[in-house]
Amino acid sequence: MTERLGAVDPTGRLAQLQALWPGRVTWARVREEDPKVFRQAALGALLVVLAVPVTILWSALNLEWPFAIELPGWIEWVRPLSTVVCFFIAILLWLFGWILISMPLDTKRAIAFSDFAGRVGLTYSRFGFASPTLGIFFAERLPSKRDPARVRPPVNATPPKPLFRTEFVLWSGRNGLEPKLQFGKASFQGDKSDPKGPRHGFRYLSMRLPRALPHLVIDARGNGSLRSLLPGSQRVSLEGDFDRFFTVYVPEGYERDALELLTPDVMACLIDHGRGWDIEVIDDTLQLASTRLHAHSDRRESAALLYFAELIGEELGHQAKTYSDPRAARPRMQVAPQGRRLRRRSGVWTGVLIGAGIVFMFTYPFVLGWWLDR
Repeated sequence: MTERLGAVDPTGRLAQLQALWPGRVTWARVREEDPKVFRQAALGALLVVLAVPVTILWSALNLEWPFAIELPGWIEWVRPLSTVVCFFIAILLWLFGWILISMPLDTKRAIAFSDFAGRVGLTYSRFGFASPTLGIFFAERLPSKRDPARVRPPVNATPPKPLFRTEFVLWSGRNGLEPKLQFGKASFQGDKSDPKGPRHGFRYLSMRLPRALPHLVIDARGNGSLRSLLPGSQRVSLEGDFDRFFTVYVPEGYERDALELLTPDVMACLIDHGRGWDIEVIDDTLQLASTRLHAHSDRRESAALLYFAELIGEELGHQAKTYSDPRAARPRMQVAPQGRRLRRRSGVWTGVLIGAGIVFMFTYPFVLGWWLDR
């Protein structure tokens, strides 16, 4: 990402932002920040040490490797129970052990984010405010097809509970509940019955726009695909090389609006600085999802996201200020209901295909046997 962006950074702003990232955070600084963190890591190492013999015991009872354990006949009945108990104890020991061991590294990472935030004039939160359930990335659930307002959330409805936890968040604005700009790491924390987004975890950027715009999804071709979630009838083709890098989805009937908003300047900004990210414009918010989550990409991605926010905020913000939706009651302020949300693909056919595959797997041997015995 850095190399590609550097070639289109004539002002040197991106390099400047990267230079503001802390070069090295010492372990002494980590100890000063959290004196308990190394004791917690030592406890984690002890749990990992204990996990090794428990894992070996489970393997010996269940797989007879690296050795077999012969139990007297009168207590052989405890083998299944012992296997299950050892399995779960081993998982808990490994899990909590590695969590505790990683805490000094997490503290070191948090210090780097905090220092960077101070240098670029942003506020840092180790655990950010819960992300609103808005858009495809954050698993917004649309009303059912029987609801006449199914293309938009109900007016004045109580917002659904957030499904994603955020951490390592940098933000600006009057308060963290409705920041003008924020970026960090998002992780799914919903239940099995809750709607799922396209990714369980991702690095995100969220920024406010001057006004509400039609729902747009700009799917980066080199970063996976969102086509499984969106009908192809909502796809729109743009001019130049843009279609080589992105697939754009807009509500039906809003194709001309997309051309009005995604001007050549905006498209050039996306190609030069955002081709590795999926982007969504929903209501008055621009959201971006990146798959680069690990600590080694913090410096590159944080600087690139902040630089992109500055550029796209100026380019798309100018188009937003002049945008008008003639279908809305107040064209200069609102978006008509049919333009507020993209339609999603129905999961019915996916379920039918999965069910058909399961039926085929179970019936194939019997059908084949009947055919051969005819």
